[in-house]
Amino acid sequence: MGLKQKLWQDKNVLITGHTGFKGSWLTLMLSELGAKVVGLALPPTEPQSLYVDAKISSLLEREYIQDIRNLPEINKVFESERIDYVIHLAAQALVRNSVRDPLESITTNITGTANVVMAALNSKTVMGITVVTTDKVYKNLDWAWPYRESDTLGGNDSYSASKAASELIVNALATSNNPREIPVTTVRAGNVIGGGDWGEERLVPDLIRSIMSSSVLTIRNANATRPWQYVLDCLYGYLLVAQAHLEQQPHLPNAFNFGPKESLTVAELVRLFEESLNRQVPFEILESNIQEHGRLALDSHRAESLLGWKPSLTPRQSITQTADWYSKFLAGSDAQELMRDETKKHRGNAW
Repeated sequence: MGLKQKLWQDKNVLITGHTGFKGSWLTLMLSELGAKVVGLALPPTEPQSLYVDAKISSLLEREYIQDIRNLPEINKVFESERIDYVIHLAAQALVRNSVRDPLESITTNITGTANVVMAALNSKTVMGITVVTTDKVYKNLDWAWPYRESDTLGGNDSYSASKAASELIVNALATSNNPREIPVTTVRAGNVIGGGDWGEERLVPDLIRSIMSSSVLTIRNANATRPWQYVLDCLYGYLLVAQAHLEQQPHLPNAFNFGPKESLTVAELVRLFEESLNRQVPFEILESNIQEHGRLALDSHRAESLLGWKPSLTPRQSITQTADWYSKFLAGSDAQELMRDETKKHRGNAW
């Protein structure tokens, strides 16, 4: 299918969570497609962020620093802007944080999502909504085969459960509170990796920080398998869904998975980083009382057959590409220029 620049030109696109890792990359992609991007998010919480390093605010038409749990302020954004499309990324996205403070995950991921969706559905201009959830929305049975969109939703921690609940709420609002019948789709992906992620308690950023500080990397489960996915492949999938909405394609499903066919263990990811950076990354296993599942993979046949989506990089290539980005950035290269180099290459390979 590919992304059609003519379709995106001058579209007013609202990205919630634009100050995050994926939000920063998505802002750049949309700006390169000619869209006018409006950002709505809290400021970055990490000491270092891609949003700051790559000067993402310079790519925005307008920016609102706001908590999505504040419905009156969210409504003001929609009243002030003629938004054509909404991509909702803002969330409390850490499993361990959700165990420490469950109410933050519950209120942000359920109430906050409902606020954004309702404000969009009540808008006179919005043409479609993509709501980003996670691969962790599925009731994880630790089975060997990938999860499909029709599989049971669930979660044993507040993050997973709140994201699964948000899927139900989004579907209910789209069905019962949608007088203009605006298309609404949830997209499920996880373990997205790429240059510029500095999130706390995430494996790749922790690995890079351990290299920068010459400290030992701590990991929780070396043998856990995850579908490591290149950030631009994942975001390309989100934009294909949005584009299908803008083109008014009929009978689009209400959920899509995006993930590679192969999963790798945590230990394999560390080894591939070592090979790419040509240096050892010593690690130790950290005992944790938080339950984490050993297996996780997604079935992406629906996205492949209906959207023409497929990953441009394997998990191994994704890891190598990510390591190369950090290596160049730490050597002094400009963050936004590194991002533009990758989006140019991705357009040639995938768009």
